[in-house]
Amino acid sequence: MHLKYVSLVAGACVAVSGCAYKVAETGNLVPGDEVRSYDSWPDDLEGRTFKIEMDQGATNTGNFQPNGTMNILVNDSGPVVKGTYGFASDGDLCIDFVPRGEECWPYQPMREGETMTVTSNRGQTLEVTMLEAM
Repeated sequence: MHLKYVSLVAGACVAVSGCAYKVAETGNLVPGDEVRSYDSWPDDLEGRTFKIEMDQGATNTGNFQPNGTMNILVNDSGPVVKGTYGFASDGDLCIDFVPRGEECWPYQPMREGETMTVTSNRGQTLEVTMLEAM
């Protein structure tokens, strides 16, 4: 587990100052640079690529960077969204990106090729597959 401070990573609003995004669940506007930084994250996720299949049918592919940041390719053809990942104080694994905001799941290490069903703190059920190392 790393114990270092992560620099803030802006969401999809890179290079555009003053923009904001609406969080679907709340309707609140969130500035593009308000993505949470985590103090620690799982070593075994660094550099790993993953696929997420959501209960609504959408599929995203992402990569956990070694510095606690992450990239998500939305619907495997849409924009790349940047965010952060790390441990919450209760040990759950959380991700945070604009416009979605923070979402957390119980953390369990995964092997390449393994698929796991998880339910988030928002009640969303996902199928997560660990694809490969970077």
